Amino acid sequence: MVQSFTQLVVLSSAVVFIFIVYSVSNKSFDSSLFVSGLVNICRFQPLKLESATSIIRRVINNSSDDNEFFIFSDESPFVRKYLDVVRDTVCGLTLRTQDRTVGGTINNTSPLNIERRLKGEDWPLIGITMIGQKRLTNIEWALRRVIAKDVPGDFIECGVWRGGSSIFASAVLKALKINDRHVWLADSFQGLPKARTKNDNDEWSKLEYLKVSLEEVQTNFRSFDLLDDNVHFCKGYFVDSLPRCNISQIAVLRMDGDMYESTMDQLFNLYAKLQFDGVIIVDDYTVGECHRAVHDFRSWHNITEDITMIPEESAGRYWIKKKMIKVKMDRYKPLLVSSMKYTR
Repeated sequence: MVQSFTQLVVLSSAVVFIFIVYSVSNKSFDSSLFVSGLVNICRFQPLKLESATSIIRRVINNSSDDNEFFIFSDESPFVRKYLDVVRDTVCGLTLRTQDRTVGGTINNTSPLNIERRLKGEDWPLIGITMIGQKRLTNIEWALRRVIAKDVPGDFIECGVWRGGSSIFASAVLKALKINDRHVWLADSFQGLPKARTKNDNDEWSKLEYLKVSLEEVQTNFRSFDLLDDNVHFCKGYFVDSLPRCNISQIAVLRMDGDMYESTMDQLFNLYAKLQFDGVIIVDDYTVGECHRAVHDFRSWHNITEDITMIPEESAGRYWIKKKMIKVKMDRYKPLLVSSMKYTR
């Protein structure tokens, strides 16, 4: 048994090493095809979820508030190798000799800074998520946590850009053989909206680099062989799309909307669906408008759960929902101006 396990570890390490060497030396190499092929090679064994205590062991502390990073006793060692490859591919670290940092426009680029990319502090030219390796690891941590603790519900990301973060979330669920949880992507798929009120300005709406079509995101999912019936898209600006987004229970809510109004759209429409012990992740916590919206909403609803910094990076935060609340929709009414009139 030990010999078999060791052989698997050595083999999986060799596969990843060969992938990295070949991808760097061959510019025409399609890393996404390698990843989708690796899914078929792995043949992950389904998890046996008879009892939480029998299948969970604490391996590392990946969180500054002592929450466990759970692995499952019957995981193939290929799970870790596969997820590491997907994670680093979507954030542009696999082809690091070719990726660059975008400075506002696609024609203004600079050499890739690895440390900044790890923390999601730059915008990638090739990568399909801009949140970096550390915040991607936080997504995996959150999903493993809700699976281990049997928190009901799905994963939803609001503000998906090229879709890389949600692709990684899908990969985590697929690798762990979790078939009863879905992945939802909410986005306008045409960039950020113009401001509806004086709480925001129109600068975000002018950034062409942030405008990615639904078709491009779906193509990115297909390249990882992860576009299936468990992936859903809620298209439109949040104020219009989230009220009709047909997700009933949320285990992990990932917010990436930058603006005050967009953050409020997410919180007022989705927080009540976030289940007890579910995880809410705020990607843009250090953006002034987003920070103010989060704290206004928490203050209005007496939300007191600790806000925790994502380990080893500075922008993202999360908290674990420990109290169910009734959302005060009267507080939302002053912001309820449909964005449709601003896009014509």
